[in-house]
Amino acid sequence: MSSDSDPSWEYTFGSPIDLPSTFEGLSIQYLDVNETRALVIYQTAILNLEVIEGELSAANRIELEVYEDPREDYSADTEKSSSSVVDSLLDQLTSVTNSSLSTRN
Repeated sequence: MSSDSDPSWEYTFGSPIDLPSTFEGLSIQYLDVNETRALVIYQTAILNLEVIEGELSAANRIELEVYEDPREDYSADTEKSSSSVVDSLLDQLTSVTNSSLSTRN
């Protein structure tokens, strides 16, 4: 599972996003753990999504942590593939919701 070396990133949306509805609309699998946390399966990776401000149904600021990298056949470079998967997921979320995004590492 998670360790101190797992890559994680913080993001702030320009306006609150209903993550469960957005995931369902994009056919992205997820498991809501509670009102502020979900495990997301995306491009063979498992991501821990924690809402820092708001909750899953109205997320303002989130932290994404890669629990399990994409399968080896997805990319040979683990750090790059983790970052690429997160970037791809966020691109889809912001594209569908028309929300802006700022980053904090």
